[in-house]
Amino acid sequence: MSEPVTILLVDDEPDLLESCERILDNGLYACITTSSSLNVLELVREYRPAVVVTDFMMPEKDGMTILKEINESFPSIPVVMISAYATVGSVVDAVKVGAFDYLTKPFTSDQLLITVRRAVEQYRLQKENADLKQKLQKDYFNHYFVGKHPKFIAIEEQIKRVANTDSNVFFQGETGTGKELAARAIHLLSKRANGPFVVVDYSTLSSEMLKVLPYGNAETNGSHEKSVFEAANGGTIFIEQIEDLDMAMQARLLRILQDRKVHESAEWQEKPFDIRVITSTSVDLQAAIAEKKFRENLYYYLNVINIQIPPLRERKEDIGMLCDHFLRQRSEKNNTPLQVLHPDVLVRLMGYDWPGNVRELRNVIERAASTTQERIIMAKHLPGEILNLEQTVNLSFKEARRIFLEQFEKRYLENLIVKYNGNISRAAENAGITRMSFYRILKRIGMLKDADGARPSGESRAKRRRDNTGKKP
Repeated sequence: MSEPVTILLVDDEPDLLESCERILDNGLYACITTSSSLNVLELVREYRPAVVVTDFMMPEKDGMTILKEINESFPSIPVVMISAYATVGSVVDAVKVGAFDYLTKPFTSDQLLITVRRAVEQYRLQKENADLKQKLQKDYFNHYFVGKHPKFIAIEEQIKRVANTDSNVFFQGETGTGKELAARAIHLLSKRANGPFVVVDYSTLSSEMLKVLPYGNAETNGSHEKSVFEAANGGTIFIEQIEDLDMAMQARLLRILQDRKVHESAEWQEKPFDIRVITSTSVDLQAAIAEKKFRENLYYYLNVINIQIPPLRERKEDIGMLCDHFLRQRSEKNNTPLQVLHPDVLVRLMGYDWPGNVRELRNVIERAASTTQERIIMAKHLPGEILNLEQTVNLSFKEARRIFLEQFEKRYLENLIVKYNGNISRAAENAGITRMSFYRILKRIGMLKDADGARPSGESRAKRRRDNTGKKP
């Protein structure tokens, strides 16, 4: 049988206290009583009741003061107010600012029992939610945001410190370092954890910043689509690749975030929103500001709390832990036996510089684990760029450098072409080289055919017109 739930009863009338205690003495509740309103907080600290039932009008300290003190120090404890008819208006005001409910004297035994039972149910629900949130927070750092390197631990501590603020957070780090995971950790640890977490990138923030999530019902006349800000209302919005916004969009984004309102169209009203803003970049925005490619005022608006995510090559001690983590996740997801790495594999992984960071490591482990049914993953299951590390030892410095540069160029350009859906002009602009130089590199490393196949039809037509006329269209 479960322990009785503690209820604190506060009233300057001993007879009423005795009557309430007798009503609640049914084996489900254990009552603590006091006729002095001055020691209520001390009793709450000592006994941690599930519910406080207090009179409103008392000579030493009134019920409104007690309510404010409990809400400030113990916000999860429901407070039930007792009032005479003359004070009902004041008690209703107390309910508006946080009291759970009120009872008007004289009240029946059933009224007291029902009200206390509802308050206890709310307390239990809040406690279960808090316990679940705490478990999720612990599990998140154990199962998603993984690492023990001092740099990583420093980031984890910084995330925990800033999570409960509403300050804008700005993540800087190379692609694949885990900036979105860090942003989700902040959201999960914040007071907004029960709200939405909306991830958007530069391509989502189109000219109207609309059409993200359906809102309303197709059968209702008021149906429309939410903006990303309305979708994130009450929670957190994470804008990644902020560097890819053009200057006009940067200006509009700054205005929207400063005003905290979106005017979605002529027929829709201006909608206020309440969100926390987290952004990320993989480039040096200070350099972009100097080159007039990024607005300085937007940068300083977003960059309130700056968190640098180190590349994997700066925390290689975490590689073994990350590999174990990825293999356990794969085993649990596919319901297959747990695979492990041969020691030689870990040595080779530690010797690689991981330009794609944790994302690349995860893909390598997933691919290696998928290529064998054996329990032990061997070096032969690793991709060529990692195995070639050892082969280049017998080469000259010039030849080894050429091999590594080719591998880097191919991986880098492949990622750019995928990122921009085959648009060579945009990929070249992002890389900081001319389009013709981009084509020459593609041809030299044998990627030109793939790039031509991926090029959008509009660009192909433009090229054909230039070939036929010798002039630009």
